Amino acid sequence: MIKPMLTALAFAATLSSQVNAQQPNWVELAVHNFGAPVNTMWAEGELSFAADGTMVYCSARQDMAVADGDPKDLYIANFNSETGTWDTPVNMGMPVNQPPATDVDPLRMGDDREPWITADGNTIYFRSDRLATTTPRNNHDVFVTRKINGTWSTPELVGYPVSTTEGDEHCPAVLQDGETLCFASRRAGGYGGSDIYCVKPDGNGGWGDAVNQGPNINTAAEEFHFTQDVDGKVYFTSNRPGGFGGMDIYGAASRGPNDWAPSFNLGEKINTAGADMCPALPPGGETMAWFSSRQDSSFGDADIFWTSKVNIASEE
Repeated sequence: MIKPMLTALAFAATLSSQVNAQQPNWVELAVHNFGAPVNTMWAEGELSFAADGTMVYCSARQDMAVADGDPKDLYIANFNSETGTWDTPVNMGMPVNQPPATDVDPLRMGDDREPWITADGNTIYFRSDRLATTTPRNNHDVFVTRKINGTWSTPELVGYPVSTTEGDEHCPAVLQDGETLCFASRRAGGYGGSDIYCVKPDGNGGWGDAVNQGPNINTAAEEFHFTQDVDGKVYFTSNRPGGFGGMDIYGAASRGPNDWAPSFNLGEKINTAGADMCPALPPGGETMAWFSSRQDSSFGDADIFWTSKVNIASEE
């Protein structure tokens, strides 16, 4: 049953083009588990896609970890157009993933997660604790690795104003313009918890000011993982009151740069009593993927799921 699920995702864009001509079928209406070999008995998490279908995600699996006890490592899987499935994922290995270095600082546990791959497949932003410090307390920062002659480079810190010594920056993502980098931070001056900020290149190899995305996105709760579709709408995670569970996925329409319409919950097809987090948009624009602790059709602690965007609740 696993391979048809993956094949269904590959062909969902084609099938969904028939929605206006007939009633949606099971591919459009169902929520699907990605299945093996992506999901395992261990927890799988944040994911993203390049334009050619290449998928990067993180997993707590121990059978392929770079070191025993690694909380999370980054994995990559190429889409095979002949089979309509993803090839067996591979651990991205060192130096992208780092083993624990608790002898240097107890916060450096080898935790590499939340990858975002650019559309061209040549750059990955992600969160890592490899430079974490107990004093000052800095649990993790944003890093970037680039594919050079087919090899992923040693990750570099994405410095200020993205990474700071106070904000525990995480969940980097690039908007549809291909240059705006968004991320979550607990830095002072926000609305509370993790807020979503965005920066643009300054033209000199650095970044301009980090702009808080405002009260239609951020609240006193946690907000993170900003993902934008081709229509300009963004999707993100929040644990604000009024949702279906601990973490839900929300959406908001664009009203211009750093300006968003009031956000809305994506509804009960996406969100459950579990933690539903970190939306990703496979190529084609007709489907959404995310990871969840939902108990139906689950392989382990948390799995990656997908569904047609016709199942997303309408804007409020």
